[in-house]
Amino acid sequence: MIQYVNHAWREFATENGGDANTNWLQLNYLSVCHVAAEEGDQNSINVEKGLQALIGSHVSFFMYEYPCNACEENRWYVLRAVPLKDMPNRFVISHQNITRNKLLEQKAEKLSLEDPLTGLYNRRGLDLFASEEFARALRHQTEISIVMIDIDHFKIYNDYCGHQAGDECLVNIAKIIQHHARRPGDIVARIGGDEFVLVLAGTAKDHSFKITDAIKQNVYDLDMKLSDDKRVTISAGIITLVPDHQTDFKKIMYKDTDIALYSAKKHRNTIHLSEVG
Repeated sequence: MIQYVNHAWREFATENGGDANTNWLQLNYLSVCHVAAEEGDQNSINVEKGLQALIGSHVSFFMYEYPCNACEENRWYVLRAVPLKDMPNRFVISHQNITRNKLLEQKAEKLSLEDPLTGLYNRRGLDLFASEEFARALRHQTEISIVMIDIDHFKIYNDYCGHQAGDECLVNIAKIIQHHARRPGDIVARIGGDEFVLVLAGTAKDHSFKITDAIKQNVYDLDMKLSDDKRVTISAGIITLVPDHQTDFKKIMYKDTDIALYSAKKHRNTIHLSEVG
């Protein structure tokens, strides 16, 4: 049974969707958690189990971080429950607002996964999310296509037109690639100066070629000319496979597609489809 609540607790309850007139001293805290748990709220289920473990002396304290689903804005809290010293069967429960720290953590995590110029994933982000798509393709035995894209004549364009124009070129091409990665399982990353990787989940070879060919045409239509007969284009290598338990996704994504890209770069403005080596 709740024996005491302070003013901050009442404010906390009101701010998070509770009734300001609630008489907390007539409530059993575990019963409140149990009712929410029976309605399927996973946080309440976890809190109820944690508090039962604390009351049963199976743990010396309990701490649980959770989002507030009753708020219009994103909020996170950490619940702490500890026994009162020298007072058997008495416990103190507190909730601390950690929203600011959580938002800072999310921002830092997001930045650590993004290429700052284009806003696409960087290599770290690609490794993280591509591994999930490969695992999903393995479970369901579906095809997955990996496209490695390189900008033709980029160094010449960057040197001739200047670094600002070079950055604009990268951003514009990144937008084109992102435009064609429309499904939730599609991933676009910039992995080097002028290299991009496009992961197309559940996509067969022919369809991945069509998507890549559309990207190639859109880049050509940007008309970033170096001379009357030379302009910025892209070359691409594509690998399509159904993964098995021996598949090394990083080898496929970086080595095998790079080999396919190398074949395309021999001719420029070309797409090369390749088999897994």
